[in-house]
Amino acid sequence: MKVTIKELAEKAGVSKTAVSFAFNNPKRISSETYKRIMKIAKEIGYSPDPVARILATHQTQTIGLLFPQAITEVLQNPYIAELVRGVSAVCDREGLALTLLSPFRGIVNHTIQNAAVDGMIVLGVDRDSTVHEAFRMRNMPYIAIDAAITEEYTNVGIDDKKLAEELMDILLDNGHRKISFCALKPISVDIADRMHSSTTDARRAGIEKSIKKHNLTEEDKKNFRFFESETSFDKSYEIARIYLMDQDRPTAVFCMGDIQALGFYRAAEELGLKVPEDLSIVSFDDLPISSIFKPGLTTVHQPGYEKGIAAAELLLRKLNGESCTSIILPAYVEKRASVSVIG
Repeated sequence: MKVTIKELAEKAGVSKTAVSFAFNNPKRISSETYKRIMKIAKEIGYSPDPVARILATHQTQTIGLLFPQAITEVLQNPYIAELVRGVSAVCDREGLALTLLSPFRGIVNHTIQNAAVDGMIVLGVDRDSTVHEAFRMRNMPYIAIDAAITEEYTNVGIDDKKLAEELMDILLDNGHRKISFCALKPISVDIADRMHSSTTDARRAGIEKSIKKHNLTEEDKKNFRFFESETSFDKSYEIARIYLMDQDRPTAVFCMGDIQALGFYRAAEELGLKVPEDLSIVSFDDLPISSIFKPGLTTVHQPGYEKGIAAAELLLRKLNGESCTSIILPAYVEKRASVSVIG
């Protein structure tokens, strides 16, 4: 028969609350009491029942990190790995478990309704997505990362519009007029399977602002191409080869993620094209792996790791009943040697 918490408490001469602290929050009791409880627990074969603890406290001591695509897909993007690292750092510090979540049978809202977590961090949702209503219906605290800036929910992000404008300014100021834009395939899927990305919208708005500022003609804009690529090196490389083998290839590529830029570097090298002489490249992320780019990549340095930390800390505040507001983290364009002058 399984040893109960009551039996352990009696043998250790402490309360059941002290036993609970020993297994869940040792800092709440003295080291001597903790050692005595653990020693007796080992002797009599006691181990806590996590299901009973959840039923008693209505808490799982777990937060969820919700991806709007399959985990195997999104983790191919190193930027996502940086976010996970940041969230994990807070969970480790606070003694919480982290559960990675993906759409249940392809529907994000089903995951929200059924996940056994105390709160969630959700990536890349649109402002009008039904996931917000799903969270409200469950009365579950949540924080968004890289969603639209609004007062309707709490979000952690950067000023994507302004930074995209700065990147586009660099290309246009250097004379580039044949530019391809490699967007990330949308990773926000609501219950109706409508795919959308607030981040992409903001960046395209920044690009458009730069275009207007430079008074480009309709003829100039005919040489702009927009396409999408999955967030993996292999897929980006395949797309890059297709576009760079075209006789009317671009003189510059504006990538939405460094993993895409790496695919273009590789394809350009194999096709005998030099960066930046034959192809200029700019991007977003400035990931640690970007140090392998030769020549150095001009990219937006955005704090993926810090985003994860900020989102997790905001979620903890919400779980504690505190109010909190959205955060726009500082980010900047890191100018390196991947852009040349045309003409």
